[in-house]
Formats: sequence, structure tokens, C-alpha cells
Amino acid sequence: MSLRPNNVSLRIDARIAIVLAFVYSVALFLADSWIALGIFAIGLFVVLAAGRVSLVRVMRGMVPLLLILAFTVVAHIPQGIAEGFFYAFRIFLLAVATLSVAFSYDDTCLVRAFAFFLSPLRKVHVPVDDIATMFSIALRFIPVSMDEFQRVSSAQRARGANLDEGGVIERVKNWGSVLVPMLVGLFHRAGVLAQAMEARCYGGCSRRTSLHGDEKLGAAAVLLTLLLCAVIVSAALLL
Repeated sequence: MSLRPNNVSLRIDARIAIVLAFVYSVALFLADSWIALGIFAIGLFVVLAAGRVSLVRVMRGMVPLLLILAFTVVAHIPQGIAEGFFYAFRIFLLAVATLSVAFSYDDTCLVRAFAFFLSPLRKVHVPVDDIATMFSIALRFIPVSMDEFQRVSSAQRARGANLDEGGVIERVKNWGSVLVPMLVGLFHRAGVLAQAMEARCYGGCSRRTSLHGDEKLGAAAVLLTLLLCAVIVSAALLL
């Protein structure tokens, strides 16, 4: 649902990409047939290919989600394994669409997009810029968390840890040796980031300024976005 603006001639505004990704996510849960999910999957991967989004990077970010997908399939076995795969595939498409937006735009684009959506709240003195920054940091910490997970798990396996052997309780204990150092590492990164932001006087002014100013969406872009949203929702309801 997003295109990397620096690599392709067709540029999609981050605000439009976020809206389309949100509508796409809602439509996924409205769809109740394999035909609809198949069309959504084809459309998603066509857009990602056209935008030259790194599918390898997106799939790497999907690794921790595999356990949730497997649990979804197993939990639906009494109702039918096909139903389990249906819900798992729906979650998979949702994650791919979300990660593609997070990987396709830099922090500045995401901060400006979230600030745009929350801008009406400034009238009631809501710290819109701070909230938008927190959203951006959370999104950018997704790939960082994946890298930290892979680094710690690889280190534990190199030390002889058998993470995938034994019963359920034993596996949970084994994976605890990965999750605890991972969380410690993430908290350390968060502390370093907070110190860096304080050193750069973050919060020193009442409102953050932008190098490019407040760019407005054209009428054509708004109409096209509404049309695409209508098509996505209609496909979910009719197929």
C-alpha cells in the first residue's frame, strides 16, 4: 500500500498511503471469502512490486509473527483447518501492508502524516507533534526489534540453547532466555534515543516546524484516494 518516494517516478504521499493501508486493513476483516482475499493479495503485491518495496525486508519482519499464524491455524482446527488458514492469511496480509508502509517512508514523512491527521486536536491543546513523534518512533522500532530478536536468538543458539526442543513449558523457559535480553537491549536503545533527543533540545519550542511547511493535498489526490477506498471496501463486501 506504499511506494518508496525516492526510488520510483510515481510518488504517493505518505498520508494517502496511511489512509489506504487503514482502509485495506478494515476491508480485510470485512472480506469473508477466499476470492476476496486472493484479489487483495494480488493487488497488494502488485503495488509493492511497482513501488519497489523490498519484499525480503518485509518478510524478515514477519518472522516473529509466524508463531501467531501457526497458533491461529491450530486454534481453528475444531472448526476446520481451512478456516484457520483463512484467518492466518488475513493476518499475514494485514502485517505485510502495515510493514510496507513502515519500511517505505522515513521518520520525517511519517511524523508529518500523523501530525496532519491529528492537527484538528491542536485547537484543544493536545500535543499533536509529540504524539506523532511517538507514533513514528514506535513504527521505526519494529525493524529494530526484529534485528534485536534475530541477534539475541542467534547468540543463544550459538551458546547451545535448544529453543525448539522439549515440551511447551520447557520451550517457554528456553525462549525466555531470548526475550529477556531482547527487552533489555530495546530499553537500552530507548534510553540512548531519549538522551539524544534531550541533547538536541527536543521540546524546547511550543510547536515543531517543518522544512517543507504544511503541504496540502490537492483535490485530485483526495478524490482518487476516496475512489480507491470505495473500490477496496466494495470488493470486500461484494466478493
